[in-house]
Amino acid sequence: MSVYPEIPAGRRITDELLESMLPLEVVKTVTETVTNATTGTTYQDDNELFLPAEVNGVYRFKLFLLHSAGTTGKFRMRFSAPSGAAVNWGVHATHVNITSSTTVADMSNPSRILSDDQQMGGGDLAGTTAYIMGTLTMGSTAGNLMLQWAQITANAAATQVRAGSWLTMKRVS
Repeated sequence: MSVYPEIPAGRRITDELLESMLPLEVVKTVTETVTNATTGTTYQDDNELFLPAEVNGVYRFKLFLLHSAGTTGKFRMRFSAPSGAAVNWGVHATHVNITSSTTVADMSNPSRILSDDQQMGGGDLAGTTAYIMGTLTMGSTAGNLMLQWAQITANAAATQVRAGSWLTMKRVS
C-alpha cells in the first residue's frame, strides 16, 4: 500500500508537508450558463471547477454537480487534463432521456476515461444532480483537472452548472 506523502522517521514536520496531506477543494460560487447564442454544443471549461495536479501524482477526485437544462438542449460533460495524464471516472446521474428532475428510476452509471463524453437528462430547468468520482494519474506535465461542459443540442434555453457544485481531489501517490 502506498502512502502519500511518505514520512520517514526523523523527517521534520513543515507547513509544506502538512499542506500536502490536505485535499484540494473548490466550491462553485456563481451559476454559469450557456445557450446556443454563447458556446452551445462546443465544450467550454468551467470557470471555477478545476484543481491543480503535480507531475507523476496519482489523485482520487469527487465532483458533486448541480446542473440544469431545457428538455431540448440537455447537458453533457467531460474532463480535461494535461497531455500524458489518464483519468478513469464514473458517474451516477439521470439518464439522458429523462426530462424531469423529479424522482426517477432511470439512472446512468457508466465507467469513463479522460476523452469520454457523458450526456445527462433532467431537462426541465428545475435542476438535477450528478455524483462523479474517479482517479487522475498525471504524466510528466503538471496542470489542471478541469470540468468541461456544453449543451447536447444547441438551444436557446439555458444550460447551467449551478453555484454550490463542488470538486475535491486528494493526492494518494
